[in-house]
Amino acid sequence: MARVYTLYRVSTVGQVDHDDIPMQRIACREFVQAQAGWEIVKELYEKGVSGYKVKTENRDAIMEIKADALAGKFDILLVFMFDRLGRRDDETPFVVQWFVSHGIRVWSVKEGEQRFDSHVDKLLNYIRFWQASGESEKTAIRVRAKQQQMVLAGEYRGGLVPFGFDAVYLGRVNKKNRPVRDLVRNEEEAAIKAEVYHKIVDEGYGGNRIANWLNERGVKTKRGTTLWRATSVRAMIGNPIDRGQMHLGDTLSEPIEALRIIDDYYFYKAVELIRARGAENAHNRRGPLRTDAGGLLTGIIYCAECGERLCINHCKKKQHTGNGVREYRWNVYRCYRKVNSRRTCTGQSTYNAEKVEEAVLNVVRDFFSRVRRIPQEAQLKAAMKREENTQAKALKDAEAAVEKATKTVAALENEALKALTGESRLDLDIINQLMPKQQAALKQAQEEYQRILLANQAEEETLALKRLQIRKTLEWAEMFNDAPRETKQMILAELIERVDVARGYEIRIKMKLTARQFLDMDKTSPYLLAYAG
Repeated sequence: MARVYTLYRVSTVGQVDHDDIPMQRIACREFVQAQAGWEIVKELYEKGVSGYKVKTENRDAIMEIKADALAGKFDILLVFMFDRLGRRDDETPFVVQWFVSHGIRVWSVKEGEQRFDSHVDKLLNYIRFWQASGESEKTAIRVRAKQQQMVLAGEYRGGLVPFGFDAVYLGRVNKKNRPVRDLVRNEEEAAIKAEVYHKIVDEGYGGNRIANWLNERGVKTKRGTTLWRATSVRAMIGNPIDRGQMHLGDTLSEPIEALRIIDDYYFYKAVELIRARGAENAHNRRGPLRTDAGGLLTGIIYCAECGERLCINHCKKKQHTGNGVREYRWNVYRCYRKVNSRRTCTGQSTYNAEKVEEAVLNVVRDFFSRVRRIPQEAQLKAAMKREENTQAKALKDAEAAVEKATKTVAALENEALKALTGESRLDLDIINQLMPKQQAALKQAQEEYQRILLANQAEEETLALKRLQIRKTLEWAEMFNDAPRETKQMILAELIERVDVARGYEIRIKMKLTARQFLDMDKTSPYLLAYAG
């Protein structure tokens, strides 16, 4: 009796759902029944495993079958088609040869037995696998192209539904007349998600605080659990669908406003902040490290002597008075390099937090005072005028170059017709010499025009974000004085590049932009202010 192992594999979960494995199992069982002396002793399954992407050594089923082959537990390995063993042309034929060389006969329901009796057999088998691999690649390309078309058309491709949305049947069908689902906004979840974006940008929340906030309110994930983690929060933020765009890699649809949860400013700013706060290297973080740590300048304050980032510490002291014991509490910014090694830092060990923060707040209040004195519309127009004028001029110049080159080629063509009838002053040979150069110049001008046009289109989104940034800064200017402490911390982290504090409370503030630069959107010369305490 020949002992048979069968292997059933599908590449995607979607194939599992469409009964591909039962089909393979039925076909293999019927094939075995038709063979005299064959008996299935074990059936192995691989669900959602790509035979093209996943190497054999990382496929548990293949490794198990190999181990059993060495142990002599079976005689025949049967698959529905040989590509169930894999689609990698650099290893699959050698996997088959390995089984054959170890006394295992390898069969396919559709293709018969795979033999390696001669060099001709080996060559033919390798060619067969290489052809199969090529077809697999072509199929993958076609599938991806189809998916890209679906994305550009704003169609839902399936998969895990993002938080803030539902997948529902709205009557749309595919080419096979099967109903397909569409994404719609889940208004309750969308409101929560929008609030998450605002908390990240406006209140300085990080992944852990957002997770705690969601857990405290009993908000369920899309998997139905009420356990949010910082990782799941970071994974949730930044999906282009939140601004209404279907996506596949770098392929994006036009924004679908019915799906939009948050505007562009909050979307991109939250992505920037959440990534910065999740960075392992604290020196690369741009946003506030913690908004509940008590320090307004946490994450942006440094020791001017050694360059080390200062950390907030809470201090307390008890003093005995005639009325009993009085406790004093205050915050300090501490340089741990100075504390740990006095030789490597000549600055102070600690700086009174209130004193440093008040100096910085005075600078920021002055900045916002300057901003508020200029009408908003004037600010927006002044800030955008330079970029818009530059873009318009470049496109106009490119368009003029195309028009000029087109006229030159047309004139030469007309002159060539005249030369054929003897009406031209130019010799036909001269025209033939000039024409290729002018045609090449026209092509170059057309390509340059297209390049500038595409660049301008790409810049439109950048300009829109700049406008949103300006409007947000104007909002900050109005609300800063009365804003909660956490909001102040977030605003300071957005406005200030760094604060350096030296011995004797000499403070140097480097802002990301001045009021003047705010108008010009020119960040080439950062705002520096020296303060002596």
